[in-house]
Amino acid sequence: MDSERCSAVIRRMWAIPFINLFGNLFAATVTFLWFSYVVAGLIGSGSSEMIWRQLSFFVAIMACLFAVIIPINVRWFFPLIQRLRQIGEAVQGERPGPEVHAEVSRVAAKIIDLPIKLASTTCMGWILCGTIIGLLPHLFPKATPWNQAMTHKMSAWMILVGAPVTVIFIYFVQEWWLRNTVRKWFPQEALLRVPQSFRIKTLPKLLFVTIMLGTLPVALVSHITFRQITLINEHKQSLANFLEHMPLAIEVLLALSVAVAVGISYFMGKSLSESFRSARDAMHRVRKGDFNASIPVVSNDEMGRMGAMFNLMVGGLRERDLIRDTFGRYLSEAVAEEILKSPERIDMGGELRDMTILVSDLRGFTAMTEAMEPKQVLRILNRYFEKMTEIIHRHEGTIDEFTGDGILVFFGAPRKTPDHTRRAVACALEMQDRMEELNQENLSLGLPRLKMGIGINCGELVVGNIGSEKRTKYGAVGSPINVAFRVEGQTRGGEILATNAVKMRLADDLEVKQTRVANLKGFDQPITLYEIGALRDDHTTETGVVRQHSPW
Repeated sequence: MDSERCSAVIRRMWAIPFINLFGNLFAATVTFLWFSYVVAGLIGSGSSEMIWRQLSFFVAIMACLFAVIIPINVRWFFPLIQRLRQIGEAVQGERPGPEVHAEVSRVAAKIIDLPIKLASTTCMGWILCGTIIGLLPHLFPKATPWNQAMTHKMSAWMILVGAPVTVIFIYFVQEWWLRNTVRKWFPQEALLRVPQSFRIKTLPKLLFVTIMLGTLPVALVSHITFRQITLINEHKQSLANFLEHMPLAIEVLLALSVAVAVGISYFMGKSLSESFRSARDAMHRVRKGDFNASIPVVSNDEMGRMGAMFNLMVGGLRERDLIRDTFGRYLSEAVAEEILKSPERIDMGGELRDMTILVSDLRGFTAMTEAMEPKQVLRILNRYFEKMTEIIHRHEGTIDEFTGDGILVFFGAPRKTPDHTRRAVACALEMQDRMEELNQENLSLGLPRLKMGIGINCGELVVGNIGSEKRTKYGAVGSPINVAFRVEGQTRGGEILATNAVKMRLADDLEVKQTRVANLKGFDQPITLYEIGALRDDHTTETGVVRQHSPW
């Protein structure tokens, strides 16, 4: 979190004291006007001189309210401002590390706690003021401008109506403002987990607000109406005065109820809808393959915990994607996807399996590159490996290793493919065809022509995890691999040689250009090798029709 972001958060946080001040002043003004004008009209009392005295007294009481609220709020508010400034100064011109993100996360949790803290002080202040107003007539009868009955009504109003309505309005406005601030300006890395903040569940908040907004206006109107009827029956109130002033009281109460209900519903709805919108946008990004998406966790209620679980899920998908990409360097993407999707279908512990081995090597490459710079040698090899790897993956071959300027590939594992021999031959033909295209590119870049020989053999191999606990690779071992290497050693540039085992499996589908008898190391008798010219296209693999290979 850089200094610019910290400054933006600080600027937005300065709105919190004004929200608190406005909410309390508005509620205090409504309370004063209600009792000095509306209620005074109902009971037929009040004068301009009395109103000014009531106003002076009420201002003094509200000054006591702010004298209680402000020092506590300052103690919670200003340390957060100072911590944000310190973070901004600490990371200025530097990339934030994990320690900074952890500190930012703690500050975010403290900021998210502010609405409930400030609302609680507001509640305490209103209850304190209501209690003082209710006790003053008993302690100092001449100190209040109202009679004892009126002060008791005002005390009950402040405790039962003014306190909860003001607290709820201030809480939801501040919560929406601060959540939006944290969500917009704090770095995503600091908002991935549930903050250690005060928890209020979503359902109790909704129930409390709904019940209060649904019952409080009706209760107030009913209470005032029944009270006035009682006074009329006791001849303490005239019917004409009731009929004259009661409609105004009802209109004021309904207007205030609608205004408060709309305001609280709006800010409460905004707080929830923005959380849902963040979740929707993040899910949409994940659906499109963006595993860096996350939901800013700005609460520890149900919405916050849902966001944290979503972030954990996406983190797992991101790790899985990384594993797939890493595994895909050795396997085709389709095979890697299948392994990760259904690992129980593939025995990675080791087994004996019928497979086909392809070995390729560049002819005369070492002598060709003796006078070259190392960077140029690697450039040639990497271009060659990139082209060949693309073809091998397309035919679902598994690259066991790169042997200097050669490649060892096997087909038929880890996923079992019944046509692994056909895939290997098709792959070899396409590799040789691609060499002409590669050489044309090399010549345009001032690089030498390359010639490749390929040997193919098939047989049973032990395949699985090979190595130790500290270093393991998925590979194969067995004598058919040694034979494939020796067959490849008999090739000339542009040739593909296969053993009799390969020829027998493909039968008439394999077009042989010529046969060759060779003495291979480890064999007592000469063996026949077959130079492959093409693979008939009347049988096709999943990779498509294989065309004839023409040596260049």
